Amino acid sequence: MSKLGDAIRRSQRVESAPMGFGAARLAAKPSMLVGFVGPAAQAGPAREAGADFLLIEVAGALDAAVVKQLREAANDLPLGVLPKTVAADKTTELREAGLDFLGFDAETTPAAAILDDDMGYVLALPEQTDEVKRDLFLRSLEPLTLEAVFLASAPSTLTVAQQLELARVAQLTHKPMVCRVQPDASSVDLQCLRAAGVVALIADSAAAVTMLKASVAALPARKQRKDDRPVVSLPRGQAPAEEDDDDDDD
Repeated sequence: MSKLGDAIRRSQRVESAPMGFGAARLAAKPSMLVGFVGPAAQAGPAREAGADFLLIEVAGALDAAVVKQLREAANDLPLGVLPKTVAADKTTELREAGLDFLGFDAETTPAAAILDDDMGYVLALPEQTDEVKRDLFLRSLEPLTLEAVFLASAPSTLTVAQQLELARVAQLTHKPMVCRVQPDASSVDLQCLRAAGVVALIADSAAAVTMLKASVAALPARKQRKDDRPVVSLPRGQAPAEEDDDDDDD
């Protein structure tokens, strides 16, 4: 499992409230991650702005030397790349150089490039206008081991139909969603994205990362569904022996 996968799972875990009169209340953790997507030159400022992960766009050749330079800029953050192309036999080499996850396009990426079980993968969803073909494609993703699927953009103001469409993507793929959003996205729209299955927001500048981090921190806690609520089980003791009613008759 990649660092990105770990971060996503931690962000989605609902913490139970502490029990007892003297229990200290833990600070609420953000319910969505905020990452950065953009050129390598902005990786350092984005990290300093508080980005939870980096997805670097690479236009040229992608090799171990490039990844090592990106790793220095990322420090210990989950590091991904979104290259134009990637060689089928380079994935393991890139991971060993410090790459945590690979963003890829299904149409141009060789199938052999996603065979490394220790690498994380994020699929950039293609634009598809044919509803039947789109649903078939989304259903076909379930067997793939993906950390998330990446949506290039979200509407600035979600309608009910658009929220349902996002929820449909999550339902058909059974994958978390990562979505690029505007830095001034409203609190209600972020809550709608979260409810639809978006686990991480992506910004394209350090300033946008700062704005989205503040917006996510101010969101109300995610509501626990009934089937997610913890069940308290008491130790099962030995059942008390039944009294023998025959003794009363003697």
